[in-house]
Amino acid sequence: MTHMLKLATALPALALLSACATTAPTVPTSPSESVTDAAYDRMMPERYTCTDDAQIMAKQSINKQQAMVTATVPKIRWSQQQVILNGGVQGDTASYANDSNPEVAYAWHMKGDKGILAMKWTDGTEYQVNCEKR
Repeated sequence: MTHMLKLATALPALALLSACATTAPTVPTSPSESVTDAAYDRMMPERYTCTDDAQIMAKQSINKQQAMVTATVPKIRWSQQQVILNGGVQGDTASYANDSNPEVAYAWHMKGDKGILAMKWTDGTEYQVNCEKR
């Protein structure tokens, strides 16, 4: 019952965040664009608690052109998997993507205290976790 109550209270916020992420992220198109050199400050990454018992630690580069995500996602057997994504900030929304792996593309979107980590495999399978900053 408590889990359902939490889900019901989070749905409006997730709908708003999802509406901001309805367009597909722009992903790097060549290997030279897949990972850039970006400096990170020494501050701790932000901690997110997500659906499916996932945990995300996310940190943006100083120039906001890159994000480093460390994800523990039990449903896909990830334990502190690190992914570096390229993108940027527009207004109050940050969107980052990485398609350097030929099998799967990753996207990380942040707005306020909410985040979404999404994956799409070459066979068309999609998976995402919805997150909230803790």
